[in-house]
Amino acid sequence: MNAGTRRHAAQTAEALRIRELAQQVAQRYRNLGIPQRAGHLFEVMHEATFNHDAIAKGSKIRASTTEWVTGGSQSAAADLHITDEGGRLLAAAQAKLMGKATTAASGISHERYEGMQRLIGGDKLHRVENLLDRRLRMNPEGLKFDDYVDARAHVTNTLHIDTTDAAGHASTVSSRPVSTEQAHHAATNPSRWGDKHAASVVSHEIGAAMAVGAATGAAVAGLMAAASQAARVRAGETSAAAAAATAAGAAAMGAVRSASGAGLGKAIGIAAQAGALPAAFGRGSAPSAMAGAVVDITAAGVAFARGDIDSGELAARCCDSALQATLVGVCSGLGQTVIPVPVVGGLVGAVVGQTAATLISQGLRAASTAVRAELVAGQDIDADLLAALEDETASALATAILLGEAERALGEERNAYVSTTVGPLLDDALIAVTSAGPDEVLKRLAEVARCFNGQPLFVTVEEFDAWMADPTTSLSMNPNWR
Repeated sequence: MNAGTRRHAAQTAEALRIRELAQQVAQRYRNLGIPQRAGHLFEVMHEATFNHDAIAKGSKIRASTTEWVTGGSQSAAADLHITDEGGRLLAAAQAKLMGKATTAASGISHERYEGMQRLIGGDKLHRVENLLDRRLRMNPEGLKFDDYVDARAHVTNTLHIDTTDAAGHASTVSSRPVSTEQAHHAATNPSRWGDKHAASVVSHEIGAAMAVGAATGAAVAGLMAAASQAARVRAGETSAAAAAATAAGAAAMGAVRSASGAGLGKAIGIAAQAGALPAAFGRGSAPSAMAGAVVDITAAGVAFARGDIDSGELAARCCDSALQATLVGVCSGLGQTVIPVPVVGGLVGAVVGQTAATLISQGLRAASTAVRAELVAGQDIDADLLAALEDETASALATAILLGEAERALGEERNAYVSTTVGPLLDDALIAVTSAGPDEVLKRLAEVARCFNGQPLFVTVEEFDAWMADPTTSLSMNPNWR
């Protein structure tokens, strides 16, 4: 990934973490009135925009709301901490979201907050500064005069800190002002605010992604063409179904391991979120893409059983249909929350391969049923080709199981979410191939796409990079590994 992509990925991962905090605020303070709930959300809102700015400037400094850190307290003197990469405290802030400027001026003037930034609503800053200035013109020997001096020196509507990067360039990392009205509006539904914040993190990228939409479409088309050709060649070495599924998985793996894969995944995610997937994807939603893939694979299976195409062409057509649908399924599910790093991570070969194999299983099973009905009806069907088609169905099921085992091994070692959520949903879909109708299979596969919503496979750029750099986690997509 280039520096811009890394920053964007880190900002998105941070936005997802902030969304979780907003959900916790909603849960913990659901019985409080909006003004009180807004005060707690106000802190998280500043944490969010401070960290977004820090990441944009390449700084390792981060803000955290003290209530929500491990072992945090709801009654700590400081509501927010600013720390460096090693966890060293650099600055602290007390946040006061008050309805009246006079109350805010009094509330922040307390010896308990000495030396801290006093963070107040953006709409109150000028009024509070004027009130404190007036009090500083009073008797210096008066009660709380020193507290007023300290409050005036530190009152602010942004959480901020001056920093210097490795090259010696100075800059200021800061949050954005939040008005009382904005905080109150967000507090009517903190979870919704968290969702909107996560989505807004990449809103500025949508135009750029759409500008390269044609290139993205070409890249996707090239990826699928290469995968189909690989499947056609592999069909001479193994079953067509196994060749199709493993070629799809290998193509996805190749995409994530190339420098262009990150950009491709990012563009796909943003395009899906914007409802403007490149034309190379054809059908533009996960359920319709998967349903269309099953139809196309069924047609290919019937053509194979009738002798119209050979095993190489069957593999190519199955791979093309399954890979297209699987990319749409994974990327559109992730695109709902616009997660660039997890979009890349979601293209891991085992996940794509198992999903593709499950689609192929369903399509070929439907083809076998249709062709057998033709045979019963007295039509001229080659029994050997029908048997070969049924063998392909069994091979697709076996391939899905093997890839599922590989995926589970990866999940257990690197990401529990794969094991606890993604894997079982794929397993359910595979079971449905043999025990339920096609609608149930498609329903299960659509859930696989939706399960990524808000839950990245890789939460940080560092985690993803570590996985990419570790040769022991590379998945072999060779169907003849035994």
